[in-house]
Amino acid sequence: MRKRWVEGALRLGLLALAAGLGPRAAGADEAAVSSVLWRHAAVSDRWAGSEGRGLARQPEPTAERSRLAIRRMRPNTISLGIQAQYGAVRGNSRVAEGFDQGPGYAFRFRYMLSSSAALGFSFEHQRYGAIQPPLNVAGDFADSHVVITTVSAEGVFYVHREREVNPYFVGGFGFATPDVIFTEGQSSRVNEGLFAVGGIGLERFMRPRFSLDVSIRGYALVSNAQFTSVGQISAGIHLYPGD
Repeated sequence: MRKRWVEGALRLGLLALAAGLGPRAAGADEAAVSSVLWRHAAVSDRWAGSEGRGLARQPEPTAERSRLAIRRMRPNTISLGIQAQYGAVRGNSRVAEGFDQGPGYAFRFRYMLSSSAALGFSFEHQRYGAIQPPLNVAGDFADSHVVITTVSAEGVFYVHREREVNPYFVGGFGFATPDVIFTEGQSSRVNEGLFAVGGIGLERFMRPRFSLDVSIRGYALVSNAQFTSVGQISAGIHLYPGD
């Protein structure tokens, strides 16, 4: 538009000049003005080309970042849990022959490796009562109860982690230290060793950072050629601290 306006103004000036000076002068001035118009058109074309190239070099608008995954699906997310539990022990070991069932508690720590898998660590304290009522016999220590403390590392594999209700599977290994407590207060460590753990669970999110967790687990311990199995049900909460 600017180019056309300048050309029109110059042409009007040329006509005015021709009217005032006569045909000969008008011819000479018209040639001069035509030269000016030609140079102006060349400059305008170069300016338009450089402007077009400048626009072409402009970066394309970046797409809006995709929305971050919900916290429980992000790698490196941690959760801290506490659960109450109740279990029963079976087998042919010293622990299984003298004790049967009882309550306990557990602390659980989980670290998300991907959107559907986590590395977990569990610390448990379980107490099982004696099968037979304690009998105080002179010179003999009667069983009162057994306390089993365990530490384990577990793989946790979630199903439908994007939903509010997440079923999951657990599998791992750990170390157990059973201590038999006698009625007189003395204790004796028995059947200490490695164990394998497996189970299933269900986590229900009440808030983005707070969930209820229920699981059923089974433990298998072989020590001194004796087998001890434990089955337990746990229920508690998980907290997801952070941003």
